This record gives sequence, C-alpha cells and structure tokens, in this order.
Amino acid sequence: MKNLSIKLQLTIWYTLIILIISVVLFISFYIVTQRSILTEIDRSLLSHSSPIAENIGLNTDNVFDDQTDEIITVSKIQVPGIFLEVTDVNGHIVGKENESAVLQNLAEQAIKTGKSAYSNKKIGTIDLRIISQPIISENKVIGSVVMGHPIEGYTNAFEQLKSTLFLLIMFFIAPSIALGYFLSQNAVSPVVILSKRISQITEENLSDRVMVPLKSSETFTLVENFNNLLDRLKDAFSKERQFIGDVAHEIKTPLAVIKSNAEVTLSKKRNIEEYEMSLNQVLEHVNKLTKNLSHLIDFAWSQTTDITKQFTKLNLSELLTDICENSRYLAQAKNLNVECNIKENINVMGKKEKLNQVFMNLIDNAVKFTNNGGSIYIKLYIENKKAVVEIKDTGMGINKEDIKTIFDRFSRSKDNEYIQGHGLGLAIAHAIIKAHNGTIEAESEKGKGTTFKVRLKESS
Repeated sequence: MKNLSIKLQLTIWYTLIILIISVVLFISFYIVTQRSILTEIDRSLLSHSSPIAENIGLNTDNVFDDQTDEIITVSKIQVPGIFLEVTDVNGHIVGKENESAVLQNLAEQAIKTGKSAYSNKKIGTIDLRIISQPIISENKVIGSVVMGHPIEGYTNAFEQLKSTLFLLIMFFIAPSIALGYFLSQNAVSPVVILSKRISQITEENLSDRVMVPLKSSETFTLVENFNNLLDRLKDAFSKERQFIGDVAHEIKTPLAVIKSNAEVTLSKKRNIEEYEMSLNQVLEHVNKLTKNLSHLIDFAWSQTTDITKQFTKLNLSELLTDICENSRYLAQAKNLNVECNIKENINVMGKKEKLNQVFMNLIDNAVKFTNNGGSIYIKLYIENKKAVVEIKDTGMGINKEDIKTIFDRFSRSKDNEYIQGHGLGLAIAHAIIKAHNGTIEAESEKGKGTTFKVRLKESS
C-alpha cells in the first residue's frame, strides 16, 4: 500500500477491521449456537437412554433375555421417532444376534470406558445424533444402549444460519467502505489543505502563515509546528541575507580602497617613498580581505555534513598547554598575568587546528579587552563526563543586552567599536564548537570580566 493515498489506506484498514470483527463475531455466534443446541440434544438423549440402561441393568444380567426385549418395546412406545438398539459387550444387536450394531465402534467405546459416548451418524437418509450408554449390572458392563435423535431439522437450521450470517457480513461491507471513506476523508482533509497551502509558500512569502480547519489536536500540533518552522526559516533567510550583505560590504570596501589607491598612484609618476606607501596600504587591505575569506572558509567547513569523518582523537590537555605558553607571549605587551590549570590526559574527538583556532580566538579577545596589569585564567577539567575549557579574564566585561548576540555574525558591542576586528571571531568559534557536538557559553559582568566555557564530549 506504499503508493496508495492515506485516505484510501485508511478506508481499506477500516473496512478490513470491521470485516474481521464481523466475521469473528458471527463465527463465534454460529459455534456457540451450534454447541448449545447439540448440548441440549445430548442432555435429552442422556435423560432417555440412562433410565433404559439402568432398567435393563437392574432386571437382568444378560441383554439377550425376554426382559430386555420388553424394555426396548416399551421405550420405543414412550419415546416415538427415535433410533434405539441394545448391544452386548461384543457389539451384537439384541433381537438380531447375528448382526453387529450400526455404531459398533461407538458402542465398544462406551462399553470399554463405562461412560457415555456421543457421535453424529447418517443412517440411510437420516442424520442422527447418537449416544451410546453403558449397561451396568452388578458393577459389570454387560452391553450398551445406542439411541439416536434425528437432527436433520437442526442441520438445516444451521445451514440457514450460516447463509444468513454470510449475507449479513456481505451487507456490512458496503456500509463499512462508505463509512470508512467518509471518516478518512474527514480526518485527512486538513492535511490535504495544509499540503496545498505549503506548496504556495516560497522564500518570497515566508511571512505568510498556514491556516486550516483544526479538527483534532494532532492537526493543531502539525499546523503550529509548521508555522514555527516558517518562523525559523524566515529568521534564517533574514540572517543569511544580512550575512551576505555584511560580507559583500567587508569585501567591497578593501577592493574599493585597493582600486582607488592604484588609480591615484598610477595617475602620475611618483617617487619610491610614495610607491612604498601605496603598496603598504594595498597590502593592509589585502590582508583584511584574506582574513574575511578565511572566515568564510571556516563557516563553510563548520556546515559540512560529514565533518565528523575528519575528526581524530587528540589530547586536549597537550593542546591547551601549548596554547597557554603562546598566550603568555601575547599577554606580555599589556603586562597581563596568565594562569593555567590544565588537568592531564584529557582526550576528545575533533580537528586539532580548528579547536586551536577557537581557543586562540577566545584568548586573543581576552587580551584585547583586558586592561594593562589584568589577569587571564585558563582551566581544563572534567565535569559530567565532559571536557570543560574555561577562559576567564578581568577585563571590561560585556553589557547584558550584548551578551545574547555575541555569537552572531558581525556582532560588535558599541563600547568596543574602537577595537580592531570584524565581529566574526566568536561566531566562527560557536560554529566550530557546534560542529564538534559541543557547547560554548559566556558569562560576564560589566567592569569585572568575562568567562567563556567550552564543553566537549570526553573520549576514552
């Protein structure tokens, strides 16, 4: 049913369920009715055959005497229309000593077990329900009473009941299909409407929202989740457009300066010092352009779907120990104190140069935004089976309104606009850590400093 519509699948399943339930109920009714009637017939046969067997057993110890013939004759008169035979222990019929009983096997079963035995048997053209009742005289089985009751009427009734039940089942199928189709159409209609509305939404009208008749809580949840998805897509598209615009600006500006510088320089002959000054300006903007392109490559790397295939097991403790040594050189210019507390032999899965880039970026920011004579603290420890890298400074801190957006691309605090940078470093750090299935968070208090915590899954 893979290629069928949901509506048709629901109709088929509903019809099958109704059909199966109907068949089970009708078959159960048929079997219970049949057994109830047979039980009643068996009870009637037992009530008539038991007195005959008891009477013979009390009056004789030989079923072939005259007393037995008299009891048989009287019994046939008292219960007209029944089949009645009395047999000895060898299955021979009383009154017909040279003939074996019609149901010799049934008679032998009752004689052997000393209990009543039942069976259905067709004698001539008549269907009978037969009982074989053992005759006991002085605690000894001397024969059996074989009695049969016509059940042709019951058999015909059973056949009619079977036909009636079959017709009822057939009668239920058509309404079941119609009802199943109606219910499935009613259940699926919101999904069909939703599908049509979804097909009308493009990147040009992401602000539109889907509105469909809410006939169930599931439909409401589906519509709500889809509208939330549209909100996220709209936000993502807006950020991408903004990012493209910001990148275009960051690339366009150096190129414009380079072009302008080249045009001015070539407009007339100049001395060596002027050419050197012009080339230095070009080099400065080329470096900016190169750095921006490098950031774009980092972003592209962090979005790669099979990025984890590039990961290897690395000793994070050794990496941070080297970074600590390098950070002391960076801090010398501002006379900053760098303290390191690195727990040994902590391993993670990742790409070494990318993680090195993240931590160096965080330390570079700490150096930039910490006043002369301040301190930077670098720690590595294990917490809840996670490797935690903590980089803390005593710098100027970050405003509460800015802390929420520090990991956004091109995000820069107004207080820090005079400090050189593009506002991409933390965004790239966040993207790299996310690609490593880790987390990065910041805590800051204005005037007291900032703490960054990076959590990565420990590798045994």
